[in-house]
Amino acid sequence: MNGCKLWVIAFLAVITNGFSLLGIGQGSIGGVARSIEANHNIARNIETAKAMGLLAGNPPIKPQSAFFGPFQIDCSVVGMCEVFA
Repeated sequence: MNGCKLWVIAFLAVITNGFSLLGIGQGSIGGVARSIEANHNIARNIETAKAMGLLAGNPPIKPQSAFFGPFQIDCSVVGMCEVFA
């Protein structure tokens, strides 16, 4: 192994584990990953709670579109009045 590669690997090992080995758990990579994950989970739970709060007790909003349904067909135009008679 080249001397430069050894120093790079040693530097990366110190960066990722050095804080934990020194007893400073908040600065370690694992601590940073846990805090990012916790913040993400908290934000997602807040958004879910807000969305559920908006839905609770409120009927769905009807869309303001050009849909007039349900449709009725005139049997005489289609020629199927004999079938229903």
